[in-house]
Formats: sequence, structure tokens, C-alpha cells
Amino acid sequence: MSDTKINLKEKVLAVLKLNNHTYAQLVEHVGISEKELDKQFKDNSLEVRTLELISKALRIPLYSLFRDTDYELKFDEELYYNVDIWGKEGVQLRTILKKDSEGNISDKELQKLKNELKEKERLIHEMETKLNKNK
Repeated sequence: MSDTKINLKEKVLAVLKLNNHTYAQLVEHVGISEKELDKQFKDNSLEVRTLELISKALRIPLYSLFRDTDYELKFDEELYYNVDIWGKEGVQLRTILKKDSEGNISDKELQKLKNELKEKERLIHEMETKLNKNK
């Protein structure tokens, strides 16, 4: 990540604008006053649960609020946001893969999943690029 300070409010406002939503709508979804949210942005005192509510409202991964905009997509790397760390069975993938009668996951099923992940990463990157052009 670069040395420049991340302006979370600026990023949030850009995503809101891109999706034709207002700051007032976001504040209503998060459930705190506009004044309080402004204060938290200004003081960098946002709680994780507030950030999570914001990312869900914007329909973007939480990590994308903190990612440097000058990153390079590396499709051959394992993506990490499909992991459930809170499951009763311990850490595991959220996606349930189809298995054959012997319990093996087919190459076709794995490739399908990899393609879906690559497409989602591409769309996120495209949206971030548009946001940067609109600044």
C-alpha cells in the first residue's frame, strides 16, 4: 500500500455516487446519526461493525475500502474472502463444492469456481478504476 493516507469517507461517497445513493441513506442503514458518522470518519474512530455495515450497504468487500488503488490483479493467487472463520467446523470455504461418489471435487467444478472469482475481482477492479476517474 502506498504512503498516502486513506480517506474512507471519500471512498464511501464515491461508491454512493456511483450507485446513485445518498449519504443520508447510508446513515439510515448504519443506524447512527450523520453527525456521529462524520465525527468517526474525521477521527478515524470507526468501529469494525460500522465498517462492516457500510461495506454491506455498499455491496463491496470490506477490504476494498483499504486497498491501494494502484494494485495489480494476480489471478493465479488464492483469493481469501470466500473463507468462513466462524463456522462450527473451524475454518473452511463458504462455497460448497459438488463432489463425486468418492468425495472428490471435479476439475470442472474447481475451474468454474476459479472463473467466478476472477470475474468478481475483475468487476471490483473495474469499479475502482471508474471511481478514480470520477474524482
